[in-house]
Amino acid sequence: MTTSFVLASAPFNFQVNTSGSVLYDQLQQLYPASVLQNSPSTDIIDFQIDFKKNWWSFSQSYAFKLGQHHFRMTAKPQLLSVFEWGLNWAVSSYQNRYLCIHAAVLEKNGISLILPAPPGSGKSTLCALLMLSGWRLLSDEHCLIDPQTGMILPFVRPISLKNRSIAVLNQRYAKNIVQCVVPDTFKGTIGYLPPTAESWQLMHQPVQPAYVIFPKYNAHVAATEFSGIEQSQLFMQLAVNCFNYTVLAEVGFETLGRLVKQVVGIRLEYANTDEALQLIAELD
Repeated sequence: MTTSFVLASAPFNFQVNTSGSVLYDQLQQLYPASVLQNSPSTDIIDFQIDFKKNWWSFSQSYAFKLGQHHFRMTAKPQLLSVFEWGLNWAVSSYQNRYLCIHAAVLEKNGISLILPAPPGSGKSTLCALLMLSGWRLLSDEHCLIDPQTGMILPFVRPISLKNRSIAVLNQRYAKNIVQCVVPDTFKGTIGYLPPTAESWQLMHQPVQPAYVIFPKYNAHVAATEFSGIEQSQLFMQLAVNCFNYTVLAEVGFETLGRLVKQVVGIRLEYANTDEALQLIAELD
């Protein structure tokens, strides 16, 4: 039996066809009914995804495909994690409507934060803590800049957390605040923090860029570093974190250049999480 549904996570619509109802049932725990639609959409579909059993394989593993492009095979217990990674891959690799930076984005009282960071820097944990302290989530993975307006478009989805980060969130707030935990992936244990109600409600509201903060959690640092970054250095660091800067060519250069002129760049290295959160809260 094939289950078909639309994930209408602005600014993209994903048509998904999958074997059985396991994936859909799991996604219902993370996405509201307004986003996860089990009826055909009259809107334009940006990505058509087939995530079905490979019946020719004795293992009956599932294959994630975007058209003719294959992403990954997986067994049923890891359907959710591979699906979320597959959405990241689809947007990072195949959309060029917006300049796409690998970064989290949050907003509060009209102030926006862009948090680019390599894996292992604690970016997703900090993003989750900020969201739970009153910031609205635009994205944990994709900072989408509209080349025409320079605005950041929301792409709201659950925050993916790994290993120790899951325990940190559960201990700080409430047991099992992180949902749909998937053990034994190639990244370790993965769990998901659903966006807040405000984040979903404002999922169509773009924001003006204000701050770019490069966070790095370092348990061994003696004092928190919260220092400025020059524009030239900021441009280069953001370019490295872009998925499609070179593909967009002149448009990418102009969009990133305008962004750098709009924002304040900050380097944040910290061991004291509460101090880091307070420093960010004091930005205006």
